[in-house]
Amino acid sequence: MNTKNLYHDWNADFYYNIHVNERGKASDCIKCGKCEAVCPQHLRIRNLLGEVAAAFGK
Repeated sequence: MNTKNLYHDWNADFYYNIHVNERGKASDCIKCGKCEAVCPQHLRIRNLLGEVAAAFGK
């Protein structure tokens, strides 16, 4: 996502699809909040995954 935003990288979709095949889509998030509760950087992961899902249309 960073590469797509910073550099408008046309190849970012390719790498996202590789990640999807290994770990699942951003849109698979059920927004339970468990990840945010343990995130040491206090990121709003649910919101971030929503942005990723929208950006990659998945």
